[in-house]
Amino acid sequence: MKSLLVFTTIALVIVSGFALATENPNVQGEYIEVRSASVYVGACHFGSEYVEGGKEATLIWNIHHGSWNNVKLDGLTVVAVISAKNNLAIDNETRRSVLYVDSKATPEQYTAISKMLSTNHTKVLGNVVATQKVPIKYTKKGTKYDVSVGKTLALSVNRYPCAKCTQPHQIWYEPLTDVKEVIVGKSETYSYKDNYLPVTWQQGDPANNVFVGAFSM
Repeated sequence: MKSLLVFTTIALVIVSGFALATENPNVQGEYIEVRSASVYVGACHFGSEYVEGGKEATLIWNIHHGSWNNVKLDGLTVVAVISAKNNLAIDNETRRSVLYVDSKATPEQYTAISKMLSTNHTKVLGNVVATQKVPIKYTKKGTKYDVSVGKTLALSVNRYPCAKCTQPHQIWYEPLTDVKEVIVGKSETYSYKDNYLPVTWQQGDPANNVFVGAFSM
């Protein structure tokens, strides 16, 4: 009886340890989200965009360090472009997305990243219609970020210096996924064109349509 109790205790410790290991986030880095509607703006502007706008978003995960399924992903970047029939704040049903994985990724890393996002962000991404390996450039200088995905997407972002530099009552949305240390920002260049989604945009003027933060999964 005593041996059985000891064996059961050891088994519970092993199972608990395994569960804790799988729950603890292993991949961490910087996150940028750009919406097709302003996230930080006056009430009238928000209302005018809400019904017909906000149907698209670009999500960027710049991985600083971490592993998924024992595959190291340090230094890689993955981008998701999402489109829906209605504002993404209320439409979880018609979302379609394309994933763009850094062409520097090995076949093992490509598979690991694809599974990581499909495991953690199924509802966020909706129906993933394509996954592509393309050259991705991600640069940061101070509060400014520049991201390009081949010839498909060009983005230049400048975030506010701190979270307290903005007025909370004029931030109308939340990031589509869990992010820490969120600060809003402004996109100065934002263009996208691909054949996988029936949407194309070329932003004319700067817009307060950006979230920047830290992610872990």
